[in-house]
Amino acid sequence: MGRILLLALVVALALAQEVFRPQVELTRREKKVVAWVSGEEGSLFYADYGDLYRGTLLALSEDRVQVGERAFFRDGGSAVEEGLQVGEEVEAAYNPDWEREGLPYLMRLRRAGKEGERYLRLVLYDPKGVEVRLGEEVEARGSLGVVERGGEENLFLSGGEARYLEEEGRLQVDPRPGEVLVAQGAVRVKGSRLLYRNETGEALLEGPLEVARAGEKPLVGKAGSLRYLLDEDRLWLLGGVELTQGGHTTKAQRALLREKEGYAYLFGGVESRDEKGFVRGERVRYSLRTGEGGVLFGVQGEFRD
Repeated sequence: MGRILLLALVVALALAQEVFRPQVELTRREKKVVAWVSGEEGSLFYADYGDLYRGTLLALSEDRVQVGERAFFRDGGSAVEEGLQVGEEVEAAYNPDWEREGLPYLMRLRRAGKEGERYLRLVLYDPKGVEVRLGEEVEARGSLGVVERGGEENLFLSGGEARYLEEEGRLQVDPRPGEVLVAQGAVRVKGSRLLYRNETGEALLEGPLEVARAGEKPLVGKAGSLRYLLDEDRLWLLGGVELTQGGHTTKAQRALLREKEGYAYLFGGVESRDEKGFVRGERVRYSLRTGEGGVLFGVQGEFRD
């Protein structure tokens, strides 16, 4: 089958003293998720199409996949859904024009779900960081972004890089866990890899996370992961949340950040300590400006003179 290929190697394209910034846009319930590159030297925007094949997963290894009667080769750029088991019904997206030892290249492998006619992969790479905007309130940045279309729409953001190999006429994608930043207002969260699913409107940033907020009383902290819900505009820190600010250290199981309000709402075994003692509760309103907490439910405390 003929291959439709679009390549844009972006090298500081200037028109009327303005840099052209290629971007891709996803829409969910009138809200938009947009990703773009700077357009400066070294950045890349590449799109290619894949054919789709469905069948039973018969074998899965680091370099080879068998689906029904067809086999494919894979590399570090092949996107394979986590947790796949032999015997499951899957969908393989592949490039029949790039072969190794007679096997076509596997672009993506996932559980069989919503069916699409073709698979489109858009790869964005920028040494300065691929920029992503999730709705109106949240921004993210990482060196490598991949947007998938075909039955489902997903956006991945990670470390790593992508290069177009002119001699071989193909793209080399090398995603790696790296520095991925998510920001809402003055809050900055650093993780290793972000996945946004447009079908659900949910973005998940993998940890361990580093949390920071500048201000008169700077905040630093950590958490296990971040979950952002686009429809509700809710940003959650999950798993071993710890925030230190203005002499207070506060721990909780999870935290809902409301940056516009200047507060975080902490839930689950909340404990706040300073040199004078501690306060415990199951639900606490935490000031992002001062680090002080007000217990909303389940108060318990101990203080020293």
